[in-house]
Amino acid sequence: MIHLHEKNAERRRLNGLVAKSPMQVPAAFGDLGRRVFADGALSKKHKELTALAVAVSQNCFD
Repeated sequence: MIHLHEKNAERRRLNGLVAKSPMQVPAAFGDLGRRVFADGALSKKHKELTALAVAVSQNCFD
């Protein structure tokens, strides 16, 4: 079983590789996420709570 600190270290390593990549897709997804969760008709807080509720209802633990 992988421990949490090992999983986090692997995630940081992979994120570093993605950040160094010349591909524009990861940056575009990051920008999309910032725009989606920005305050607007719904507050950022309500959007995050809605996303959490959907994740829990779908048994998404990551």
